[in-house]
Amino acid sequence: IIPGMEVEFTQPIEMRFNELITGVRADIAIKIFGEDLNLLSIKGNEIKKLIKNVEGASDITVEKIAGLPQMSIVYDRKKIARYGLNIEDINRMISMGFSGAVVGSVFEGEKRFDLAIRLDENNRTDISSLENLYIDSPTGIKIPLHELATISFTKGPAKISRDDTKRRIVVGINVRNRDLQSVVDDVQDLIETNIKLPVGYSITYGGQFENLQNAKARLKVAVPIALVLIFFLLYFAFNSASEALMIYSAIPLSAVGGVFLLWLRDMPFSISAGVGFIALFGIAVLNGIVLIEHFKELKQEGMDDINERIIKGTKERLRPVILTAAAAALGFLPMAISTNAGAEVQRPLATVVIGGLVSATLLTMLVLPVLYSIFDKKRETKKHKKANIKIIGLLAILLSVTMQSKAQELNQLELNEVYKLALENNADLKVSSLKVDEADVLVSNAFSFEKTEIYYNYDENNLAVNDQPLKVFGIQQNFLFPTIYFAGKRLNKATYNMESSSFEINKIILERNVTSSYFQLQYELEKENVYKKLDSFYKTFAYAAKRRFETGETNYLEKITAQAKQKELQTLYRQSQEDVTSALVNLQQVVQSENEFTIKPISLEKVELQTLAINENLGISYFESKKNVFQAKNSFEKQQLLPDISLNYFQGSNSNLDYNLTGYQIGLKIPILFSGNASKIKASKISQEIVEQQAKDYKIKLSSKQIQLLSQLRKYEEALSYYEEEGKALSEEIFKTAKFSYKNGEIDYFQYILSLENAFGILLTYLDNLNLYNQTVIKINYLTL
Repeated sequence: IIPGMEVEFTQPIEMRFNELITGVRADIAIKIFGEDLNLLSIKGNEIKKLIKNVEGASDITVEKIAGLPQMSIVYDRKKIARYGLNIEDINRMISMGFSGAVVGSVFEGEKRFDLAIRLDENNRTDISSLENLYIDSPTGIKIPLHELATISFTKGPAKISRDDTKRRIVVGINVRNRDLQSVVDDVQDLIETNIKLPVGYSITYGGQFENLQNAKARLKVAVPIALVLIFFLLYFAFNSASEALMIYSAIPLSAVGGVFLLWLRDMPFSISAGVGFIALFGIAVLNGIVLIEHFKELKQEGMDDINERIIKGTKERLRPVILTAAAAALGFLPMAISTNAGAEVQRPLATVVIGGLVSATLLTMLVLPVLYSIFDKKRETKKHKKANIKIIGLLAILLSVTMQSKAQELNQLELNEVYKLALENNADLKVSSLKVDEADVLVSNAFSFEKTEIYYNYDENNLAVNDQPLKVFGIQQNFLFPTIYFAGKRLNKATYNMESSSFEINKIILERNVTSSYFQLQYELEKENVYKKLDSFYKTFAYAAKRRFETGETNYLEKITAQAKQKELQTLYRQSQEDVTSALVNLQQVVQSENEFTIKPISLEKVELQTLAINENLGISYFESKKNVFQAKNSFEKQQLLPDISLNYFQGSNSNLDYNLTGYQIGLKIPILFSGNASKIKASKISQEIVEQQAKDYKIKLSSKQIQLLSQLRKYEEALSYYEEEGKALSEEIFKTAKFSYKNGEIDYFQYILSLENAFGILLTYLDNLNLYNQTVIKINYLTL
């Protein structure tokens, strides 16, 4: 027995996999989290003693985190001050005496070597050498170190391990001759009953057990889906629910054999066994398919006696059924008896398949004919009633389960998906689209006519033959001059073209807003990640500075500076989280979808520049279509000066006439007083000139805006070029060098913090410039006023 050493038996690949899962080289990792390392060590050893008799638990080891021998120096600050010394000088002297310090250089030809001094090896062997180390005072007096400090042997931390920034100790357990879940259950019961932890301390379980839990969760989804799919495939193959259910009965029959053979070979249920059941279910239904298909063939050949059909069919298909099962079982047999590497995974899977196929084959030849007889008799008694299976209900159940599992997560969309969603939901774009539809409907409305007048006239003032009053029936219709209708159609067509141009501009504006909001959100997410890393760094530094102050290694100023910096970065991190929320709300406001969504994070890169000529801008087309509207309106108002046409047909009679009197009337309505029309014509002409000037002003402003945006783009591109060529490498080098120098004591805390701020400042500046560059490119690509 070697003191301080614990032995654990494992295998290289298994050990590495366990370490990758939770950082512990054991099947089960009991992690105790807390602040006090001594208390963690005590609780870890208590758990070890408590669970050492649990069946299946072997190689129980407790992580060594305390008990490392060390020489401790506790300074007497009053004596140090009395002699005019300071702690930094004393530390330097101790470091130089035991570790060595460079005081010069030695040259041998062109070679140069550092000249280091330290105490002789005989004076570095025990605590008395440290106690008798002399320190020079400012007055020239040599003072032994034991006069300035209390020096003693103590035990300190052997190592400090953390998960998620929390200190922890691990009790590792390997499992033998028992299943993992049962061992964990027994261990949990013992710990929950007998171990009491102070406030702020907690226990979690990891290792292969954690992998088991994840795999069980996946199997809870995979197995039901596999069972449902098998049933659907059987139904679609036979187009009969009863036949599908009969063959489906092979699944529980096969499960019986798989469980029985596992028990017989004394194997616990494992994930590989669960996968074996999925494979088994698919193979087991083959026997039923072979048997039922032959029964149907015999029935089609005219064998109506069901008993005769079952006996003959079972005899004829006994060999194919056995052959089908035996081929699969023999294929898995080498895996079932394997003892090579990977056998712990192969054996349970093959055992389940072989045992299940044996039971499925035997029970299928007995149970399936009986089920076929029962279902077939029911089918005969209800020959004219076909049972319609409600597959829609089963599909609805499956879809509802799928939707419930996905409802907990927001849809993560890419840019093209967000834009497509905006096209479907944005209210402003819908209004513009409806205006286009409205203008399109009004195009054919140009050929609408006035209401037709039908009248009856009884006139006693107009006496006809024998002094009898005249009764008149008539119909009258008024028409505009024919060319007016065509002018109105041209006006409505021009209005439709103008609304179509407006709709296209609104689409471009919507695409610009969606793209801008999308990349703004990506920028905020990138910035949040940077501040998250900084916040994590400064939390560590603040805690380290606090501990250094408590042990007397640093002063109060460093401690409060670290705390202030940590609070400042924490505030910036929270603000960046709020910026992300605000950017997401802004994007959702542009899209206006009823369903909430978020975006799929991507690595922020440059947006591709697509500069269009000014004449190709949709705004120019809009003003051109608007000008055409007023030109058409001017032509329409001029056509209004043409006369209207009136047609009238009538028929009259009185009581003494044996015949009717007919007549017709054609008239023209001439606009003699057309001052109002002249004003409208003049106004439409002025409107044309206004639109021309507006188009000219739009073109000038558009060109100026494009020049300004391109100038801004060049400015941001220069900043990005600096980062890509030099800044990125400098930032990484500053961070790496600062970390190395601080670790080796070459720079102090304040220099380290300043270096970190410089490194991350370069990165944040790059993100700011990249976002400004992208926003400028988006404005150029979708340039409108």
